[in-house]
Amino acid sequence: MLSQILLKQLELLDIDFKYWVTIPWAYKQRNMDRVHRRHRELRRSLRAFYKEPIKIWFFNEIHTDKASRHCGGYHSHLLIEDCSPNRWKYPSKRMERFLSEKDPEALFRALSGEAVSDDSKRALLKRILQLSPLVPSGSLGVVIKPIHDIHGLVGEYCLKQVDKELSISEVIDLFNSDLNLNNNSWDANLTRQKTLSL
Repeated sequence: MLSQILLKQLELLDIDFKYWVTIPWAYKQRNMDRVHRRHRELRRSLRAFYKEPIKIWFFNEIHTDKASRHCGGYHSHLLIEDCSPNRWKYPSKRMERFLSEKDPEALFRALSGEAVSDDSKRALLKRILQLSPLVPSGSLGVVIKPIHDIHGLVGEYCLKQVDKELSISEVIDLFNSDLNLNNNSWDANLTRQKTLSL
C-alpha cells in the first residue's frame, strides 16, 4: 500500500529520479532532528546550486550490522532528479565554475549543446553534496548510483525497515521530501510539502 502511494506520487508530480544516493554520518547519528536538518540543508543547497527546483526524496535507514561502530545509528538514502537539459545547456555560474575546475570537457560539451556524460553529472552532484559540513568527505562519504529500477527501489529497498526497526515517519522524511499527499497537484512555490499522516 505505502509503496503504491509513493509510486503514484512519481506520476502525479511528474518526477523522474535519476540518482540513488547513500550518505552515512561520520559518527553514529541517533538524533532524528539532526538527520532532518541535514536533509533540509542538502535540499536547499542543491536547488541553490542548480537554480532549479530539483525534486528529492529522503529515506532513513538504521545500521543493523552489529560489527559496525555505526550500529543503531542512521544513514540516509536520497532519490534525486537530474537538472533539466536546459540547465545543462545554460549552466548556472556556480556550475560553470565547478565544471571548469574539475571537468572542463563536461563544461565544453554542455555549452556546445552536447550531452554531458552520466559520470560527469554524478561527479558534480557528489561535489555539491560534499560542500555540506554535515556530509562526510572521502570516496565513501557519498555514494551515487544511477537508478535502473525505481519500482523495486521505492517498493522494496527504501521501505524495508518500515514496521520492523522504524515507523513510516522515521523511514520517510515527509517534511523535506518532495511529496504532496494532500491533492493531485504540485505547488512549486512551496518550499516544503505538507503531508497527511500515513
